[in-house]
Amino acid sequence: MALIFTSILADLSLGVAACVALLYFYMTRNYNCWKERGIPYVKPAPFVGNMWPVFMQRHSIGSYVRHVYEEGLGEPCVGIFALDKPILVIRDLDLVRCILVKDAQVFLDRTFAPQEEQDPLLAKSLFGIKGKKWRHLRVKLSPTFTSGKMRKMFYLVDECGRQLLELINQETSTGRPVAVKETMARYSTDVIAACAFGVDANALKDGQCEFRSVMRRVFEQTSLQRLASSLAFLAPSVSSALKLRTADHSVTEFTRRTLWDVVDHRRRNGVVRKDFVDLLMQIKDGNEIRAEDGKDVEEIKEDNDLTNIGYKNKTEEEHMKLDGDDFVAQAFVFLLAGFETSSTVLNFTLYELALNPHIQDRLRQEIVSVLDKYEGKVSYDCFKEMSYLDMVIAESTRKYPTLPFLERKCSTDYKISHTNFTIPKDTTVMIPVWAIHNDPNLYPFPDRFEPERFTSENKKERHHFAHLPFGEGPRICIGMRFGQMQVKTALVHVLSSFQVRPCSTTPKPPLVMKTFGGTLTPRDDIPLTFTRIVS
Repeated sequence: MALIFTSILADLSLGVAACVALLYFYMTRNYNCWKERGIPYVKPAPFVGNMWPVFMQRHSIGSYVRHVYEEGLGEPCVGIFALDKPILVIRDLDLVRCILVKDAQVFLDRTFAPQEEQDPLLAKSLFGIKGKKWRHLRVKLSPTFTSGKMRKMFYLVDECGRQLLELINQETSTGRPVAVKETMARYSTDVIAACAFGVDANALKDGQCEFRSVMRRVFEQTSLQRLASSLAFLAPSVSSALKLRTADHSVTEFTRRTLWDVVDHRRRNGVVRKDFVDLLMQIKDGNEIRAEDGKDVEEIKEDNDLTNIGYKNKTEEEHMKLDGDDFVAQAFVFLLAGFETSSTVLNFTLYELALNPHIQDRLRQEIVSVLDKYEGKVSYDCFKEMSYLDMVIAESTRKYPTLPFLERKCSTDYKISHTNFTIPKDTTVMIPVWAIHNDPNLYPFPDRFEPERFTSENKKERHHFAHLPFGEGPRICIGMRFGQMQVKTALVHVLSSFQVRPCSTTPKPPLVMKTFGGTLTPRDDIPLTFTRIVS
């Protein structure tokens, strides 16, 4: 009996060893990829590659690729691995330009691949779809984000700005510092609810309202959801095989219910608000979104020139329907992309202005001077005259880009100019935006907050692709103008009425960032003191 047991145990041990050996050889089969191509790389660990710190949530993806960038001095690119999947981190800005613009037809798709079965809205959104379908949808949606459309939508954002002032007034009356992170999250919630869903969320009046609770579920993920999000970027085939969901099911159901209720109400009552919902309804009905003026025409033309790279036949586009979840998905991604990015930019900007009172004072002088020309009223047009405000926001997004990396998928073998390197087909390339923005060779003393880096003269002297807060090329953020409008409206309202200073509990620089997620966000709240300016 003992002999039989020993024999079975030996057979089991041999079987387990064989399985481990097979798994080892399978998971390491690509580990010579970069060596064979002469591309410098970070030595991977068996089974997990280089991304173990990301999967264990000790590093965000953005901070890890920043580390790779900083360690790869002198190299145009550096290879790494996510599990068994080769990834190329790009360091050379001319190569960045090729990937994002010059040869964009090779790198149009993202690797990020949410599955329709698990994340139906994310998969059908402009962020999640690929190929011709993406190009068709981008062409249809681009007219909804022109300057003319933003101007018509501005009254909704401005009302949120006014309510933001009321909330800060209430908070300061208690004598306590204002929790900037939560306050700006409530402002962004109201803006997105008003413009993308056509509802008054009242988050600034009630921090526990339904819309704010939904937003918390979106961004306060469980450890499993964080892992699913990382795998969706780094190893989408694994994410798909495991059927991992990156978005909370209750959030998608809330989005469907809210949007269809609004559409039904507007159909029955003839309501027109000139917001994003109205524009989506026009597209859904097969109507063309018309330009407001000559500037809109130019913006649409520029966008469509880019998005039609490698695409000539428009028959499919003209008959493409935007209905069902395809319709809801566009509002859903507006909610995801518009909330976190703008809210975080406001956090970082107010933090730096509090630490740099001379910059804040100069910005306030500009704001007050321009508002005097407009009878004290904040308007979309007044932003055009606030050049220093543009510089402050540019420096904030330079130091703290909310999207710390960009990723693209190479659709064919790609020879890198002036090198012997070839990027294999289906390889993910990562552009480490956070690292580029904080490279001392591009921005001397990058830890300093210096808006003057973005004077027209200084911008001309710097590589165009050294500043990528919204991406660049065909996949540049479609909501860029909306995000800028949202941020500028809040800053102009707040800084024309309040002086912002640090308090005893304000975190000292450098800020500690979250070690998970795809965006760059502070780990802790940022309490600041707001003092009413007496005229």
